[in-house]
Amino acid sequence: MTDKKNTEFIDDIANEAAEWFLKLQANDLSETEYLKWQKWHMENDANKQAFSKAEDCWNALDNITDVTLESLKAEQNIIPLSSAKSGRRRFMPHNIKRHIKLAGSIAAALVIALSIGLSYQDFIAVSPDATTYQTARAEHKVINLDDGSKISLGARSIVNVDYSPMARRITLVRGEAVFDVSKDKTRPFIVKTGNGTVTAIGTKFNIRANDKNIIVTVLEGVVEVNPYLANDNIDRAPLPRVGAGKAVSYRSDGFISEVVKSNVEAAVSWERGLLIRVNTPLANVIEDVNRYSSREIIIGDPALNDIRFTGTVLNDGIDNWLRGLSIAYPIKVLDSGHNAILLLKKTE
Repeated sequence: MTDKKNTEFIDDIANEAAEWFLKLQANDLSETEYLKWQKWHMENDANKQAFSKAEDCWNALDNITDVTLESLKAEQNIIPLSSAKSGRRRFMPHNIKRHIKLAGSIAAALVIALSIGLSYQDFIAVSPDATTYQTARAEHKVINLDDGSKISLGARSIVNVDYSPMARRITLVRGEAVFDVSKDKTRPFIVKTGNGTVTAIGTKFNIRANDKNIIVTVLEGVVEVNPYLANDNIDRAPLPRVGAGKAVSYRSDGFISEVVKSNVEAAVSWERGLLIRVNTPLANVIEDVNRYSSREIIIGDPALNDIRFTGTVLNDGIDNWLRGLSIAYPIKVLDSGHNAILLLKKTE
């Protein structure tokens, strides 16, 4: 928690949101404190929005791999960011400011929390000993871990692997992966992604993460899915156990879907160079396709976002797929000939 005698924030709600968010990351919140947080979160929209900004800041910082604890300790030069609204000042370490552009008081609140004494591990949620694996656009990678477990990493994806004698902790920062887990009753295998975790002891499952949703599909065994807030209820719902052939999804606000039967073959089709999607919003499809497309595909009209798409995309045939998309749907494809392709709604 921050020392309010020494540090003033330009936004009290942002300060509260930052404090709650950092406390939740510690994973040692008592039930009483957890219920207090939920009550605060549900009081009004301002609290929800501030907490959402804290989550966005966390996700942005998760992508930083070249900032070290030593560099933060060594760098004592702190610059003031003046506030025209209140005249009070926020502070941000130079090193972090060079790597990310975080606007708003919630970002300042989180960064100042680190600068006045939080450990780098607690703040970033990744141990300094963690190993980072990353794939480029249209690249797949198989990661063989020390315990015999295996991660098949999809395109434009990042995972951090942190093994200790007590637990096997993985952070899927972005993208998609299949986790084939070796059994070890003494060390749970925990994957953090988005605003929740997926825990398995011996199983195989796929996780696909996009901006709004985390989809967990189980191929073998059973996993336990744990979003930080279940169904927006003050009374926490039982954590769902998801068995083979089933799937569940959760959002950044903690909402979790019902466990449903899944097309497992479609879920892992990306390993074969295919993207099979069934009744999926076009915005999510484009986000997945962009992990393979040599040029960024941009939806230029929000009216297209919720079009439901069912079909198959060949990772090496995206141009042909776009032409088919313009025939099957009211979509106009504008090819700039450069690094972007724009999708607009067709006019009569």
